[in-house]
Amino acid sequence: MGILHELVSVGRDLGSVFLFIGLATLLPLGVGAYCQEWAALFVMGGATFLFLILGGVLLLLPGGNKPARSSLSIAAAALVWIFVSFIGCLPFLSTGMTVLDAAFESMSAWAGTGFTFIVDFGTWPKTFLIWRSFMQWIGGLGIIAFTLTVASRSGLVTRSLYRSEGRSEALMPSVIATAFQMWKIYVVLTSISILAVMATGLDLWDAVNVVFCAISTGGMSIYTEGISHFGNFGLEMVLIPIMLAGALPFRLYYLVYTGRSFKRIIADRVLQLMIAIFFFVAAVLIIDRTVFGNCTMIDAVREGLFMSGSVISSTGFQNTSIAGWGAATILFLSVFVLIEGGSGSTSGGLKLDRILVLFEAMAWWFKKTIISPHSCTLMRHDGKTLSGQDADMLIAKSLLLIILYILTIVGILVIILHDPYFSNDVMGTLYNVLSCLGNNGSNIGTGVIGPGMPDYAKIILYFAMWIGRLEIIPVIILIWGLFRGFEWQPPGSGSRRK
Repeated sequence: MGILHELVSVGRDLGSVFLFIGLATLLPLGVGAYCQEWAALFVMGGATFLFLILGGVLLLLPGGNKPARSSLSIAAAALVWIFVSFIGCLPFLSTGMTVLDAAFESMSAWAGTGFTFIVDFGTWPKTFLIWRSFMQWIGGLGIIAFTLTVASRSGLVTRSLYRSEGRSEALMPSVIATAFQMWKIYVVLTSISILAVMATGLDLWDAVNVVFCAISTGGMSIYTEGISHFGNFGLEMVLIPIMLAGALPFRLYYLVYTGRSFKRIIADRVLQLMIAIFFFVAAVLIIDRTVFGNCTMIDAVREGLFMSGSVISSTGFQNTSIAGWGAATILFLSVFVLIEGGSGSTSGGLKLDRILVLFEAMAWWFKKTIISPHSCTLMRHDGKTLSGQDADMLIAKSLLLIILYILTIVGILVIILHDPYFSNDVMGTLYNVLSCLGNNGSNIGTGVIGPGMPDYAKIILYFAMWIGRLEIIPVIILIWGLFRGFEWQPPGSGSRRK
């Protein structure tokens, strides 16, 4: 009976999330009413009704005496994205999409991946287009916001699950305050970005949709040509800092909000690494487009800067098609498509924090074994000295996740590359698989992912986007729990519940 009480506790947390999303659908409903798209408004209302009813039923469940165990709460955080993607796709079915295509489109939006199966955007009502963009905006911060909601009842915060990597202090002492402040920061960033985009000549409708997809690092568009539709150099340059802003750890914005020293923010290693990688990737692309792409210097700089910002931030916007790019260039971009932004940001991927940990670990190992083998050498991370046990744990967590990502990539490639549809474009397939796991897609990608690809591949890549957005571990806990039970408790979470 213990597990049933815990399921009730988790269900109430899920109910609050569904209610929040149901209320959020008032935006596309308002757009539908303003545009007098009554048929679309009716269909969109059905999704709203399901979100609100499901959320209300779950929220009315009687409260349990004990919070759910950590493994069950984490599994619930993984499962909610499946439910949300299927309910969120209901409006798309009225456009003629199959259930599979609509679910793929919805997961791509919620996960901030950006791949699309829409063939003709002109036939879609504005109600559905703004809902699609809004899904990316909500999903961009959804991972953090939802897990914080779960944490408030499961006790996960006591285990530092939502603390910045390598730090001993939480972002803020209160879980509820943390979620509230993060959403407030997100809204402020979005509002500033909309004004900046409108200053480049876009009207309010286009600016809102573009910014929803940029600050969330989602990368979808309401036009077939994507950002290229506007042909606006100023817009592209303004979007670069907006995309990077979404990929930065939100704890940095909180430091700004609380009035702490900018010196500490500028000294942040993740911020420095992101800027360094941005200019490095941009320089390589500019040289490549100039030497091998037969581009003028102006076009090469324009494409190089924008594509670098898009790839590094996990957004996926493209101001040019990469379908005709060389294999070496696509392979080069594929590496960074999987890494992307910082932990605690809207971006997907492995995260720069973990790559930074590995570089610090290699420097520590080299110093300990080669330079000073007879002295006690401590590892430094984020300006702090770590003991051997703490350093080993930090390295092990980062290395484990990287290994799991690699194994997932290899597994997917082994399956789909047997199909001539994918084997005819190995580089394009590799780039798109990494894009799914790194949540960095595009509606004008290499041409491999589209409504014409095999159904089994749509299913595989649907789950790849889900796995990548959740960073694998919650999915493993969910699968393990379904087959072996949720008796497991992470270290430091307290005694086991009977």
